[in-house]
Amino acid sequence: MKLEFGYLKWLTGGIAGLMALTAASNWLVNPFSIFDSPAIHGFNANKPGYVDHLRLTHVYRVNRLQPECILLGTSRTGRGLSPNHPSLADLNCYNLALPAISLYEMRRYLQHAQAVRPQKLVILSVDFRTFNTGPDTSGAFSETRLRVNSEGERQFNVFSSRLPDMASSLVSTSALLASLTTIRKQAWVKDTLAADGYWAPLTDRYDHLAAFGAYTLNSTRRFAEMRNNDEVFHSNTDELRQLLRDAYGNGADVRLLIPPSHAWHWQTLWLSGLWPGFEEMKRQLLSINEAEARRAGRKAFPLWDFSGAYGPALEQLPTTQTGTMHWFWEPVHYKRALGDKLLDKMMHAATEHDAPDMAGFGVLLKGQELESHLGRLRAMQRTYAASHPDDVARIKASMDQAGKHEHH
Repeated sequence: MKLEFGYLKWLTGGIAGLMALTAASNWLVNPFSIFDSPAIHGFNANKPGYVDHLRLTHVYRVNRLQPECILLGTSRTGRGLSPNHPSLADLNCYNLALPAISLYEMRRYLQHAQAVRPQKLVILSVDFRTFNTGPDTSGAFSETRLRVNSEGERQFNVFSSRLPDMASSLVSTSALLASLTTIRKQAWVKDTLAADGYWAPLTDRYDHLAAFGAYTLNSTRRFAEMRNNDEVFHSNTDELRQLLRDAYGNGADVRLLIPPSHAWHWQTLWLSGLWPGFEEMKRQLLSINEAEARRAGRKAFPLWDFSGAYGPALEQLPTTQTGTMHWFWEPVHYKRALGDKLLDKMMHAATEHDAPDMAGFGVLLKGQELESHLGRLRAMQRTYAASHPDDVARIKASMDQAGKHEHH
C-alpha cells in the first residue's frame, strides 16, 4: 500500500511539475500575446500566425493597456495605420484591427474598449467588405470574453471566459505547439504584432507582382459571394447605426474613413458589377452618420473617403519580382507610408500644400456634395481603364481564372 501511495505521489508531483513548466514556458514565449512577458529578440519577439489569434489577443491587450485611443477596422487598418503616428503619440493609442471583421464585431469590440476606459479618440475604418461580412462563425470570436454584453451591461466572465482563456493559453497542447512554432520561426516571419497592435512589417522585400495576381483571384471569389448579400448588408447597416448611436451618446470623438486601395482593386470591383453597391455603402455611411448626429444634437463625425483611382492609387506596378512599391503591398492593403498621410489629413496635421502625388487625395464627404463626388470617382475609374489597358487585361484574365476554379 505504501509503495502504491508513493507511486501516486511521485506521479502527481511529476504531472504538476510538468504542467508548471509548461505554463512557465508558455507565459515566457507568450505566443498569443496576452501576457506581460518580456519580448526577447531572436526568441519570442516575433509572433508567427498572430493574425489567427487577434480576437483573443486584443481583448486582453486592451484590458492591460487601457488605451485612450483606438484604431478599428479590417486588416487594411492593421497593416496601414500606426498608433505611433505623431498626431496620436500622446494618446496611448492601440490598433484594434481584426481580419474580416463585421460591423457587429466592430461595435462589440468598441463597447469592450469603452468599458475598459472611455477613449478620447476612435478612428473607424469601414470598407465594402465590412458591410458584406457576417459575424465570425469560426469560434474565434467570444461574446462572453468581452467586458460588457451587446446591450452594454457589465458581464461577469471570470469562470465563463477569463479562467478558461488563461488555462488554454498556459497549459494546453495548442499553446505549447504555438510556443514551439514561435521560437522556431523567429527569423522566418515577414511581419509581427507590435506592442501597440500594429501589424509591423519586418522586411520591405515583397513580390508585388505575384501578390497582385493572388489578391485579384481572392477578391474575385469574395465579390462573387457578395452579389446576393442584401440581408447581410442591411444587417450591417443596422449595426453601424447602433455603433454610431452609442458613440454619439457617450461623447466619443470619432473619425470615419473609407480606406484606399490600388486602382487595380477598384477595377476588379467595377468589373465584378458591385460598384453600385459600393456607392450605396457610402450613401448609407453618410446618411446614418448625419442622422445620428442630429438625433444626439452633436456635430457629425468627419467622414473621409480615400477610395478611387487617383493620386497614390495610381502607383505603377514594378516590372520585376524584386521591384518595390512605396504606397501599397498589393491591390488591397496600403503601407504605413500612405497610412501616415491619411492620419495627417484626418488629424489636420497635413502641410498646407500636398505633395504632387498626394494632391487632393481624400475627400471629406458632405451630403449635398456626395452624388457629384461619386460621379467624379466613376469618371476616374473609366479613365484608369482607358489608360491602363494592359492592367485591365491582366485583371480580366485573373477574374476568368477565378471563375474557372469556381466551376470546378
